[in-house]
Amino acid sequence: MSEPAFSVEGVLDALAMQPRKGGSGRAIMFVSAQRNEGVTTAARAVANAAGPGAVYAIDLDLKRNALARALSEDGGFGPKIDGSLNGVSFYSVRDLPNAPPAFFYHRIGRSRVYTGVFDLRALPTGARIGISARSDYWDVARAGGAFVVVDAPALERSSIALRVAPHMDGVVLVVGSGRGAAPAAMAAKDALVEAGANLMGLVYSGAAAPVMAIERMLRQAG
Repeated sequence: MSEPAFSVEGVLDALAMQPRKGGSGRAIMFVSAQRNEGVTTAARAVANAAGPGAVYAIDLDLKRNALARALSEDGGFGPKIDGSLNGVSFYSVRDLPNAPPAFFYHRIGRSRVYTGVFDLRALPTGARIGISARSDYWDVARAGGAFVVVDAPALERSSIALRVAPHMDGVVLVVGSGRGAAPAAMAAKDALVEAGANLMGLVYSGAAAPVMAIERMLRQAG
């Protein structure tokens, strides 16, 4: 798939208009209905453009770490930094409450971006990971002034995004140009809104001049 073109400034401007959930930081999620629609590309671009303080880039597809791999192209990984914030994590290891840390941040080059990497090798074989439905981690990040960019798995693969989306300041739906993209996006929109997400707009990755406007998606789907 070709990389989607879109306005990073439009995404950041839209987020700036959203009410804050507390603290001076922000948290934004990118998600799509279907796979391979450009979510990681969008999240990477926004992470690199965000700031001016620390930017935490987190891929909720913990086994793939696609966002970390993409960001690594922008600079080398710095030393490992504990991924918990004030002792709070966004995941848990089922049936293993005292599991060793498995999520770490690495600074990208000399940038202000810190990408999260989940290291399954730190856990026992077969360990089952659960993503928290609580807001604690995101609240701590915002309270510390961080800008958090979340790359969520496509809804056709996982419902993780629905668990985390309500705790974001804004959610962006990435829509591709393939057959069935618009109906799938409509279903994803409904699911996100029902879950309590602040769905602030979309990135239409197949357009020459993509827009942040739910109304256009509605017209195309209709």
